[in-house]
Amino acid sequence: MLSLGILAFLLSFSSATKTDVVIDVSFVLEPNEKYEPPEHEIYHHTRIITRSTLMGEVLVTGGGINFTANGYNTHNLQNISVSQNYSFVIDPADDLYWFTFENIGNIQSSVRFALKEKWINIFLLIPSGICLLLLTPLGLVLSLTSFRKKTA
Repeated sequence: MLSLGILAFLLSFSSATKTDVVIDVSFVLEPNEKYEPPEHEIYHHTRIITRSTLMGEVLVTGGGINFTANGYNTHNLQNISVSQNYSFVIDPADDLYWFTFENIGNIQSSVRFALKEKWINIFLLIPSGICLLLLTPLGLVLSLTSFRKKTA
């Protein structure tokens, strides 16, 4: 019973973890052009109830760009020079994030930006948590009872 309760919780935990593509956009930047909010919708508000992780990828063809992520835990994502591709992870992620892209070269740049949010649906964990809470004590009692019978 103890193993069954733990197994139910672990299986439920793996199915409760979700990854959603929240931004997937492509655009062209002319020399010295900026692509940023509020004109362009390149921002994301993370889920409130649960802990999130943001995973992003910037792909650049042509000249180089400067990439900046703004929001909680983005101190290392300011004015990153990208000439081909750049991947990043924000863990933990919390609240509102917005992104800016600026062409720093003399030629046109094509940019593709994708952002995924990995989160846990805590509502899917409730049934397995109840199973864990019910089956674990029952399993412990049965294990102790069987152990006493063996020693007697």
